Amino acid sequence: WSSGEATKPFNAVLPFERLFVGETDGSSFPNGGLRATHTAAAFTTWDRSSPCFVSDNVLRIPCAFVTHLGAAIDDKTPLLRSTDAVNRQGLRLLRAINIGMDAKAIHPYLGWEQEFFVIKAEYYRARPDLVACGRTLIGKLPTRNQQGELNYFAPPPSTVNLLLENIRAAMLRIGVAMAVMHNEVAPGQHEMSPVYCQASFSCDNNAMFMEVATKEAEKLGLAVLFHEKPFAGINGSGKHNNWSLGTDTGLNFFYPGKADKARELFVTAIASLAYGLCQHNELVRCAVASAGNDHRLGAQEAPPAIISLYPGTGFESHVDSIIAGGPLLGYGAERTSVDPGATAAMPANTGIEDRNRTAPFPFCGNRFEFRAVGSSQNCSFPIAICNTVMASGMAHISSLIEGGMSHRDAVAKVINMK
Repeated sequence: WSSGEATKPFNAVLPFERLFVGETDGSSFPNGGLRATHTAAAFTTWDRSSPCFVSDNVLRIPCAFVTHLGAAIDDKTPLLRSTDAVNRQGLRLLRAINIGMDAKAIHPYLGWEQEFFVIKAEYYRARPDLVACGRTLIGKLPTRNQQGELNYFAPPPSTVNLLLENIRAAMLRIGVAMAVMHNEVAPGQHEMSPVYCQASFSCDNNAMFMEVATKEAEKLGLAVLFHEKPFAGINGSGKHNNWSLGTDTGLNFFYPGKADKARELFVTAIASLAYGLCQHNELVRCAVASAGNDHRLGAQEAPPAIISLYPGTGFESHVDSIIAGGPLLGYGAERTSVDPGATAAMPANTGIEDRNRTAPFPFCGNRFEFRAVGSSQNCSFPIAICNTVMASGMAHISSLIEGGMSHRDAVAKVINMK
């Protein structure tokens, strides 16, 4: 302003504050009536649990998105709030049962399995129903449908394999290591999965994955279909959310371990989850309800639309023992091996429990797999609901113990709910 010029000189700068907090028009986003043109202010604020990155020469900063009054109008904010709830109630539970007293934080973790179909872009554009609706509405079922089920163990077609490799390289450039890529069961169906990591970061990675996959497919004349049921008569696509909770000291709530304390925590954690799923079953179902996913649930290999927990037959027997007055300890969480009965093949190590691909919420050895999540969904909301119902269960058990009930009796009371 000290310049004598009528048009003052200026330097182009980026105020650092804009990297942390921004303001925009909340009424121009889907907001469920929380914003209107006369009440439009909405704010982004950096999610510090998820690192920023550069993609296509643009700095991407993961953010929470809230209105002028603090209401969430995004998927990220409920996830962050649920993370706080899990941390708060988890630490409370550990204190109540006198386990892991040195823990200072509890984090939810997520490993997603993204399924999708790949077809030639020219075939995609030739189908107005596929373009407009994401799924075919007319046509004739192929004679053999999926009866052969030959796709799963077969190598990906060369063009698709190139696509998967390009996606993996593009994801690695933004700091996301993809650990798995393979065919899925249905013809033209494939899957990719990353290294398991903290939930907020993992949800952001999946949103980027879908963007990257779409862009990379276009370069090769292909189209990636994320609709849950693009074709009738064959498997649909899901996004199985492998979810767990762990402390900053290395305790996994869903891994029985070898020490007595770890096994007591495991039994208590499953009781907490069972309580949350029982009390808030409709909420969990709503977390995976969409026009696309409701075509998939209950069809072919997908889990049914009824939400249930499957901890395994061995653990169910242990639950019966606890209800009958037995101790929390006693679950034989030991891995075994199965002998193929041939000298040329060595025995294979098995999981703690058999694999259940039907249940929407089966136990997978050190985590639970929320199988009902749809392939086009943002993982944030389903995981927010998982965190929330778990926090509810942990709070309930903590209240019982704090009220004078023993640890064993509190768990028995919760798992014997009617």
